[in-house]
Amino acid sequence: MLTLYFFTSVAACLFWVIIHMMIASRTDTFHLFIALFTACGLYIYSEACHVVLESGSSMDTIATITGMLAGPSVIPLLITYLRRLMHSPRSHPITVMWVVIPAALFTAGTVLSLLNSKEADALFHTITVDIYNVVLAIELLILLVFTIIMLRQKRLLIGTLLKFFMGQKISLARLQMSVAMIPMGVMAARIGFGYNLYALDLWVQITTATLLLFSALLFGLNALFGSKVNISWKDYRLLIRYNYGKNNKDEVVEAMLNDLLDEAEEEALRRIQEKIGENLHIEEWHAEAEKDKPTQLTTNIFTAVSDSWDENSLISRFQHLMMDEHLFLHPRLTLDDVAERLNSNKTYVSKLVNNTYNLSFPELINTLRIDYAEQYILSHREAKQEEIAQSCGFLSASSFNTTFKKVTGMTPKVWIASMERQKVKE
Repeated sequence: MLTLYFFTSVAACLFWVIIHMMIASRTDTFHLFIALFTACGLYIYSEACHVVLESGSSMDTIATITGMLAGPSVIPLLITYLRRLMHSPRSHPITVMWVVIPAALFTAGTVLSLLNSKEADALFHTITVDIYNVVLAIELLILLVFTIIMLRQKRLLIGTLLKFFMGQKISLARLQMSVAMIPMGVMAARIGFGYNLYALDLWVQITTATLLLFSALLFGLNALFGSKVNISWKDYRLLIRYNYGKNNKDEVVEAMLNDLLDEAEEEALRRIQEKIGENLHIEEWHAEAEKDKPTQLTTNIFTAVSDSWDENSLISRFQHLMMDEHLFLHPRLTLDDVAERLNSNKTYVSKLVNNTYNLSFPELINTLRIDYAEQYILSHREAKQEEIAQSCGFLSASSFNTTFKKVTGMTPKVWIASMERQKVKE
């Protein structure tokens, strides 16, 4: 079992170091990940050697010194890695720990191991056991405080992992922190039980090895997405379907592009749109789409039949509610609400709207909201999507994004980029 514990976990760390060097060298967290997984691999190696090798042997001493260099480096490197994922702009004193503390312990252990005296051996044992465990315990406490303060997640491990495997998109930093809590828990148990932890029941050994292997594989896989802000189980599925499902490539590419567009900055979107437009004549596509798409601007919708309206007619009063009172901005507006304001019934109002505007009531309300949203975005350029959604009658940013794309044929970010491009041309 100790052989399994040794080879699987160390091999997983080595595997991901090699993979990242081959295909993920441009991610924002590449260098930190390489340093972190190298330290993890060396730490696990030293832990296994303590159990397998005879205590006091030269190889055991080398493993001990290696552990003093790698062990105290793991948590500071992990914190630095997570801060990079969260795009934290400020430096932090904790980032110095992975240099100062491991270097001090490694130097002291190396010097004492070369001295041939009882006093040196006793001090070597104190540093490698007592001080070493105290340092790891303090770092684990700092990691716990960091988790609570920086990530502000109460049910970090179970809640985040369940949301992830259920397909919800979550912060990559939160997910990696949740996965990292597994080996950190094993490290805390080793400090509490000492090396006797690995000599307990066979099932304890199997569980320890399985948890370490699972966390190493999942953490390394997630790190491939080191430049993304959010991640979901769908990202894995898209990657597999793209490489092994040739019939699904167009669908998968579209889904990948939608995710990238949602996270891209406006400047990048403008450059992308210019490049695509030059090769695919994107303006012609928009022109064709506008011919086939129902009229979407509020003014066009209402003025198309305005000449035949009587001031006291039902449709005129309906327009007054929408154009003058902006009733469509009420987030929970229903057909019953409008019918009550018009002293009519919802069936008649629904048919009237459908026959007049060639749109159903929900379609008309969403179209009015999106038209209002376009004007709001242009006059509030610094507004966040949540603010725009609430100001335009939507209950959430996700429903706003979905409706905006359905009505305009593009996401809000792409629409803004197109407006900027048009402004530059003018």
